[in-house]
Amino acid sequence: MENVHLQIALLDDHQLLSQSLANLLYRFDFIKDIAVYNSPKTFLAAGQDYEILISDIMMPKMNGIDLLLKIKKLNTGIKVIFLSSVMEAQTIRFALRSGANGYISKDTSVEELADAILAVHNGDVYIGESLRNILLRNTLTEERLVFNLSPREREVLNLVCSGKTIKETAYDMELSVHTVQTYYKTILKKFNLNRTADLIVFAMKNGLYIPGDGINR
Repeated sequence: MENVHLQIALLDDHQLLSQSLANLLYRFDFIKDIAVYNSPKTFLAAGQDYEILISDIMMPKMNGIDLLLKIKKLNTGIKVIFLSSVMEAQTIRFALRSGANGYISKDTSVEELADAILAVHNGDVYIGESLRNILLRNTLTEERLVFNLSPREREVLNLVCSGKTIKETAYDMELSVHTVQTYYKTILKKFNLNRTADLIVFAMKNGLYIPGDGINR
């Protein structure tokens, strides 16, 4: 593209994959230079200015989300696209909520990756075509589940999933233990569950609770 000459960084602990991808991307004339890194540590230590970072999520010692949060604290302005084999809706949503500018699957074409790079460069958020239906199905499921819970029940769900006991939840909500116990039993009944452990797994799987994101519903 005219007047677009991007400095790109590729980060993946499988260096052969990154180098092969770099070779494919060089055929697009809007990419000026590509640097390849095999760990978040080496990327951060380089201290180089790039316009876009394309990174895996699942990496040893530091995952892509933690790296993203460090980048945001540094306020470098670099935009981050995750290129990952992880296709779970809650992971995608958490990455986007954490500030990722794009998320695409590793089974995508190099043409779509190029489209994602341009979209992100232009200020858009890009979600891979193969991931959009996954997010849509999850969102529709979550909306149905949340719709079936009252505001009080949603609050109980959030506190119980965060590790609070019924007594602690009652204290936080300024309600009686009996009332909270009733809400809790109603939630289990609505989701056809029997134990707190099952409830936590169910809530996380369906995007109703994400540990540590501060945006639980």
